[in-house]
Amino acid sequence: MEQNGVRIGQLATLLGTTTKTLRFYESIGLLKPAARSVSGYRLYDRSAVDRARLVIGLRHLELTVAELQDLVREDQDLTPRQRLLSLMDEKLRETYLQLGVLQGRCDDLTARHEALLCTPRDRPPACICDALFSPCHCMKTSTKKPLAQVPFESAEVIANSA
Repeated sequence: MEQNGVRIGQLATLLGTTTKTLRFYESIGLLKPAARSVSGYRLYDRSAVDRARLVIGLRHLELTVAELQDLVREDQDLTPRQRLLSLMDEKLRETYLQLGVLQGRCDDLTARHEALLCTPRDRPPACICDALFSPCHCMKTSTKKPLAQVPFESAEVIANSA
């Protein structure tokens, strides 16, 4: 640590981030360096280091930049802990909702996969009707010729006559 603070490269190493990230956070007002060295390097004092540690820690919670800005803003009625708890409650609700949707998709995909695995062997190799949960129309009942081999116009006539 230099006499008046920590240089940006040292801080980045200490926090496991990059100097580019620290500069970005400075540009949007999340971080403010305490001073500059004679050679122009950013110098962070103890409070700036603590603030950078807080911002990087909050970023590990996958908060957006706007959420970070709101959390570290000091002109609010709620404490940072209260704001973070509220934000985490909201994120947990969203995550559980997403999990429910993903579980539904997984169940549906599993059922379609199993249906396709159980497709009768007498069906044409291109038949995927079971995976679509639809009645199979891949074969004409009179000739057992797969519908895919019937010319398009004939397939339309067959469909309209049924």
